[in-house]
Amino acid sequence: MSAFKGMTTALFAIAALAAMGEASAAIAGQDDRVRIVRVPAKGEGATPAYRVRVAGRFPPRAERYEVLADGRLLTYGTPAANGRAVHARTADQGVLDARISVRYAGGGPAPLRPTPAGRIPAPAPGRGPVDLGNGVTRAVYHLGNRAFRPSEVRGKVELTAAVHYPTGLPAGPSPLVLFMHGNHATCFRGERVRFEWPCRDPFRPLPNYAGYDYIAARLAARGYIVASVSANGINVLGERTRDTGMRQRGELLDRHVELWRRWSRTGGFPFGSTFVGEVDLSRIGTMGHSRGGEGVVWHRIVDEERARPFGIDAVLALAPVDFTRALINETAFAVVLPYCDGDVSDLQGVHFFDDARYRVPGDPTPKSTVTVFGANHNFFNTVWTPASGYPGAFNDRSHPCRRSLGAAAQRRMGASYVIGFFRRYLSAETELDPIWTGASAPPGIPRRQSLVSYLAPSEPAKRLDLVRFTRRRDLRRTRPGGRVIARGLSVRRWCRGTFRKPCVRGNGSSADIHLEGLSRGVFGWRGNRGVLRMMIPTGQGDVTGFDALQFRTVPNPGYRANRGLARQDLAVALVDGSGDSAEVLASEVGNAALAYPLFGRYRLGHVILNQLRFPLSRFVGVDLTDVRAVELRFSRTQRGVIDIADLAFSAPPG
Repeated sequence: MSAFKGMTTALFAIAALAAMGEASAAIAGQDDRVRIVRVPAKGEGATPAYRVRVAGRFPPRAERYEVLADGRLLTYGTPAANGRAVHARTADQGVLDARISVRYAGGGPAPLRPTPAGRIPAPAPGRGPVDLGNGVTRAVYHLGNRAFRPSEVRGKVELTAAVHYPTGLPAGPSPLVLFMHGNHATCFRGERVRFEWPCRDPFRPLPNYAGYDYIAARLAARGYIVASVSANGINVLGERTRDTGMRQRGELLDRHVELWRRWSRTGGFPFGSTFVGEVDLSRIGTMGHSRGGEGVVWHRIVDEERARPFGIDAVLALAPVDFTRALINETAFAVVLPYCDGDVSDLQGVHFFDDARYRVPGDPTPKSTVTVFGANHNFFNTVWTPASGYPGAFNDRSHPCRRSLGAAAQRRMGASYVIGFFRRYLSAETELDPIWTGASAPPGIPRRQSLVSYLAPSEPAKRLDLVRFTRRRDLRRTRPGGRVIARGLSVRRWCRGTFRKPCVRGNGSSADIHLEGLSRGVFGWRGNRGVLRMMIPTGQGDVTGFDALQFRTVPNPGYRANRGLARQDLAVALVDGSGDSAEVLASEVGNAALAYPLFGRYRLGHVILNQLRFPLSRFVGVDLTDVRAVELRFSRTQRGVIDIADLAFSAPPG
């Protein structure tokens, strides 16, 4: 987790509670913002529990509130309906004599009350179809605020979504894309918000699901049916489950897919026969934002548990949390990491990519990460953006951020990648491959604004892994079986990437978003003669079917050798069976991944292994049918230490 987590200033000493019965404790002369109630044990041998309430300002956000006893994590807390307290329950008797505090796990600044930007548009859950122009129609279906009961929750949730679709549905069955928003206030009245479900009069449901209309309309204009699902009920009721409602988010999405199957087959309320025969359920994609990002991962898991899975073809997680470390494979996947995210400030969603890379041998599907510089968490959703006029919206821009995007620029960025993802992986528009391999940026998006890392399908024609650095012996032997030879290196080690043994030593370890779980090689040099040579056995070096050599890398801020250097550079050389070689500089193909990751007096920033990509067309004069060695030549800067993972020849998914 990030080193910059905000600690709520509610630290208090707690006296002993009454030994019997239910009692509360507050200490004379102490601040009374902390109260503890003892809940009697039920049944013989049962352990009593304690309800903890800490007053303060605790709006619902993406991450969880950690309740600490003397700085030790005790449990997670749930925001009160009015956001003025956190409630938690624990059997740990440490609450009796400890100093109790609450910390927001995601760090970042406290949200500011927004200035209204005009009249707040009223949500219209029962509104009929509206022609938006440009060949797009919008409708909202609302089957009730208590229409569906997910597993393990005490209550029912809504079945509501905003739908965008091609007007008249002229092009035959359309792919189905579902969106899911994350955790946020659920009810509003004027400038006040509440976190409860269902909303009590005179409060109305906050239309968090409408915050992606700007993406949905553009997708619908390209022939997609897009349903943006309301998850307000899951946000509230899911807080009380073990996994903060992640499985339940998946179950809610699964229920919506079932509705679309019915409307496609036989029709029914509220659409009548509009969608009969018009939904292509062989092409389903999902996008989830924030907690919805983990929700779409769980939806893929829930779908696979069905006796007859629908089959989810493409999953995109936008600024997601990763509370459960759930994994999915065998579906096209991408995770978008907003560099200035102040809600999920540790960018933990990278684990979905890191953990799944080599989990399933032969996985035929591609995976990508997209680091978006300057983007925060909330501006991807217009309802969460202050300019919307909705209460509860705020700018969560985090402190390890030098330059930030405005809301409009961030939405352009988000729309470009979300739309491009589904066009590529639901409609097989292969001309978009360069965006997802990192070869180019989307049209109109500056290259410097984002970095893409790409893992090709685990198929012989798509990827030849040379050195993964997932195991210590990768320092000695390549995956094809050749030797790894180091010359002139001052550092040569393998690290597991755990909290006990981090790859970034010292204070910089807290900036490493990959903790814990991403092992890697660490290589350093002094002078300009350091070489890491990776051999390929005879007969295994025909790389003509691939289009690039690539690896993920970052200068390691745990070593002083990188200090004072804004950006590293290096050369990659291919050597063929005749001894001929060709060399390409990182700076010639784009070495933004080699920028020093931390900045300022307090060394702010993120340590992210991003991709260096060397197109094979650049290696002129070498026989690509018989490559015998790949060399990393540390000849461009006089000193440095870099981390490396996932070195491979790759091809687009095709």
